[in-house]
Amino acid sequence: MTSPEHDAAAGPNAAQIAYWNDVAGPKWTGLGAAIDARMAAVQDLLIASAGVKPGQSVLDVGCGMGTTTLACADRVGVSGQVVGIDVSTPMLEVARRRVAERGFANVSLLEADAQTHRFAAQCFDRIVSRFGVMFFADPVAAFRNLQRAMRPGARLSFVCWAPLAENAHWRIPLEIVSQALGAPVAEPEQTPGPLALSDVTHLRDILEGAGFHGAKVSTEAVFVIGTAPEEEARLACHMGPSARLVQERVPSEAVHDAICRRIAEALSPYVSGGKTILPASVHLVTAERAC
Repeated sequence: MTSPEHDAAAGPNAAQIAYWNDVAGPKWTGLGAAIDARMAAVQDLLIASAGVKPGQSVLDVGCGMGTTTLACADRVGVSGQVVGIDVSTPMLEVARRRVAERGFANVSLLEADAQTHRFAAQCFDRIVSRFGVMFFADPVAAFRNLQRAMRPGARLSFVCWAPLAENAHWRIPLEIVSQALGAPVAEPEQTPGPLALSDVTHLRDILEGAGFHGAKVSTEAVFVIGTAPEEEARLACHMGPSARLVQERVPSEAVHDAICRRIAEALSPYVSGGKTILPASVHLVTAERAC
């Protein structure tokens, strides 16, 4: 089911909508279980900080394939409700299947842009997001829109990536791909994407500009739990900053294979118990709507 908003190609986030439907969404849907395993520690941090309680109404922004949505639905129980919102048709299709398989009657999924969607005023007790808020063309407008949907005293909780230098699962492959294919073209700071909110000062300014007060930003060391280095190397050429560069430069098959081998070699020191365990860093952010 496609919403009218999704079809509005002239919207402020049209480029991201196209990307998450035509490029990223189809890739992610093939990696559902692997992505959930990689992000398990981050998911636990987010759910703990959100403090979701039975009977509450929760919005999951950038819900993707529904992992966080379902976790919240478990906690609100039959007396509560959870709404997941995303712009990606492929990912929402997976989320709908998961909701149906779990038999949750307290979950609804909305295909729409959280920056511009007209939520009912003051209808949510909690708004959560696991890496879903870094892609807005106008983040101040987006967070202001979300705040209007929060009840007085409601809590916003989300996680976003800290700087690239603190995230080995991206930094190591990108360095190797850059050596082989040339450095990526520099983009303006805070361009919508995974690292758009990595600067804490910029992040605080956005939330203050959106009307939030007393926002708390805690930078947390976590681990990205992957599989064998060879599989991680293939994934790095399929998703993330290194994959974007591979797609732009279109190396030959021989060069592509050589890049994958070098990435696998660089990741091998991080293997433990058959898994690749890479240090990472995220910002855990909480803020409340004033009463």
